[in-house]
Amino acid sequence: MNSFFSHARKRMFTVVVNSVLLFISTTATSKTITFEQAARLTLQQHPDLQRYQSLLTATEADRTLANLTPAYHVGVETENLLGSGDSSGISDAELTVSLSSIFEMGGKRDARVSLVDANLSLLQSERYVASLKLLSELTRHYVKTLAAKERLTLAQTSVSLADEALSIVKQRVEKGATNKAEFMRARAALNQAKVDKASAETALAIAKQSLALFWQGDAEAIDKISGSLSTLPAKRQYSAVYQQFLESANVERLTQAINVKEAEQKLVESNASADISWRIGVRRSQAVQDTSVVAAVSMPLFAEQRNQGATRAALAKKEAAVIARDSQILEIKALLFKAQQYLNFSIDAVKHINDTVLPDLETATTLVLEGYQRGAYSYQDWIASRDALIRAHAKVIELSENALVNQSLVEQWTGVSGQASPTQEFRNNHE
Repeated sequence: MNSFFSHARKRMFTVVVNSVLLFISTTATSKTITFEQAARLTLQQHPDLQRYQSLLTATEADRTLANLTPAYHVGVETENLLGSGDSSGISDAELTVSLSSIFEMGGKRDARVSLVDANLSLLQSERYVASLKLLSELTRHYVKTLAAKERLTLAQTSVSLADEALSIVKQRVEKGATNKAEFMRARAALNQAKVDKASAETALAIAKQSLALFWQGDAEAIDKISGSLSTLPAKRQYSAVYQQFLESANVERLTQAINVKEAEQKLVESNASADISWRIGVRRSQAVQDTSVVAAVSMPLFAEQRNQGATRAALAKKEAAVIARDSQILEIKALLFKAQQYLNFSIDAVKHINDTVLPDLETATTLVLEGYQRGAYSYQDWIASRDALIRAHAKVIELSENALVNQSLVEQWTGVSGQASPTQEFRNNHE
């Protein structure tokens, strides 16, 4: 069985799951899914990422609009037209043709463009962070599918052990060494093991379907899933994990949200400078057959005072964004601490069970079976010993699953290492 972590530091996919990477089998069939294949399909086909392309296109169009200068207006104005008396007809008409526009003051256009650029940077960062989150969720589902596969294997082993036990008990009943009630209990145990096996098969089918939905696929396309839970990541100190988070794209996204509020504040401040409206044109007077140039300039008064409320509101929104960032960092800090503590505990617990508990239970089960066959132990002693061994193996699966799920959370919030990965390629290709 492929190790879930072998060659992890030499291959791709250090994003989110660089401690839960799969060794890619060279003999995989077309229906054997590897984590690398699952992740690439997810990045290419999941709608949560596809929608960002439309949002980026819209934002780029917004930048084009923001960079426009004020429009020019052509006006036509007539006076003394179709009046009465001496002004009847068009003999005394005056016609003015003018061109008008606005001089933007205070750097408004640059402020608009800067705001759109800030939103564009934030959107790109959000898309990248969304890819981290999506791969983290994919990893958790992949790990749960591997755990379901190993639980099915354990259930199949349990059926084999129960079947073997039934044969041994049957032989002892035939020899008169034990009563028929033990045979009935052994047969009931076998039937219960078969029910548990069917339940494990159902859980694996559901897990495969949930996994395939990440790339809008179907469980029927997955015959086998590559990897196992046999190797766990190394323990890490929380302080190192938290420092990696502070340097990650997640914090960058939170900072860029503040940059957007700063750009909004600068745009509002630019409105304190009043724009100058101008108009220039040519006037033709029919009465005197004369042509003249007309011009006009206007600007609103007290623009700075009228803009003070908007300025205070923009500053308050920026301060709120800073507080929101600090609050989110505290929440993530608590999440990382909990995930890393559970991860370290699970690693130690799996090692302890594998090194000390399982060897003792395996030896005890063998000794009790031999003693049962000699009549030194009861059937209940044998079953209890065997069930304890099965429960210990199930606990290893549970702890390994928990360790890898918590590792995926840690990797989601700490981001990318310095190695190549499909998500890093995703960012490079879309920035």
